Amino acid sequence: MRHRLLSLLLTCVAASAGLAQPPAPAPAGGATAARAQSISHPQWRELSSDQREALGPLAADWDKFDSDRKKKWLEIAAKYPNMSPEGKQRFHERMPQLAKLTPEQRETTRENFRHAYSLPPGQRQALTQKYQGLPEERKKALAAQAHTKKLAATPRRPASPVREASSVQPSPH
Repeated sequence: MRHRLLSLLLTCVAASAGLAQPPAPAPAGGATAARAQSISHPQWRELSSDQREALGPLAADWDKFDSDRKKKWLEIAAKYPNMSPEGKQRFHERMPQLAKLTPEQRETTRENFRHAYSLPPGQRQALTQKYQGLPEERKKALAAQAHTKKLAATPRRPASPVREASSVQPSPH
């Protein structure tokens, strides 16, 4: 059931995704900075074999992730051994999509999970089955609609006021 919901949410989010997050800049500094980085930002080669197995699809990009993203993925990797073989397969198939989400898309996905798991299990299952029965075009339309609604609900910062040039008096020369 949980995997179906994940599939549902990933389909919605993936339809509006498409841009990978830019890699984090390389840290400046000498050996001290590199040592501090390896403690807070474990490099791929520093992961345990179990972590590398769980996070395999991220191997090529792992060293580019910031510490917060690595921490989240390591938390997920800790749950990987308890997944069913089918769950592990689905997780690996979907991992590249999840890794490419922008911070805003990741937050939207988290909000969707929180909302979905606040529903009673029967209602959640009924909604999941209803969604899975929709044609692909309708799923994409719903994802686009949700993305548009999210953008409209995001408060915009007001433009900064422009200083008036008349407040500066020209010299009498």
